[in-house]
Amino acid sequence: MTFRIALKSKPSPHFHEPHKRWQVLLNGEPWGDPFYYNMRGFRGVLPLPDGRSFDPGEVTLTRLRQEVARINREVRAAASAPTEAAGA
Repeated sequence: MTFRIALKSKPSPHFHEPHKRWQVLLNGEPWGDPFYYNMRGFRGVLPLPDGRSFDPGEVTLTRLRQEVARINREVRAAASAPTEAAGA
C-alpha cells in the first residue's frame, strides 16, 4: 500500500482573501477540505496512515510542509523496516 501526502495550491474562492488555499493530496487524489489561512496561520487536517486525521493547529506554510515531510518520512521508514516473522 502506498501512502504519500502532497500539497497543491488552490486559488481562494473569495475575492478579498489574500492567501491561497492548499489542497491535501493523498496518493495524488484530493483528500479532505483545503487548508485555509486564519488570522494566525493555516488551518486544516492531514491524513495519517492508520486512517486517523492529524490537526497541526494554526501553522505557517513552512511548518505545514515540514509536517507533511515528517509524516511521509515516517511512512517510508515503517515500510522499509524489517518485520518480525509471526510466531517467532
